[in-house]
Amino acid sequence: MLRHTMVVIAIAAALGACVAARAADAAAGGKIVEQVCSSCHDPASWKGKSAAQIDALIHQVVAGEVLHPRKLTLTDAQMADVAAYWAQEANK
Repeated sequence: MLRHTMVVIAIAAALGACVAARAADAAAGGKIVEQVCSSCHDPASWKGKSAAQIDALIHQVVAGEVLHPRKLTLTDAQMADVAAYWAQEANK
């Protein structure tokens, strides 16, 4: 039982370290938005949405699950950055 508990704690700590290792960068997201998104979207498009909600939607767009006028190819980190930027700007 103790060994099982120690393994669970170690896994939880490792996952926490991975998440903490890369926080979303709203400034980097702003650059992507300027290049890719701002011709069609503005902060009002995301009013009241959290970064997590925006990130989930962007993931669906990139995966082709949600129709979008442009084919987006963004990494997970880039999607998180864009979501952080839009959430920050929309909720000012």
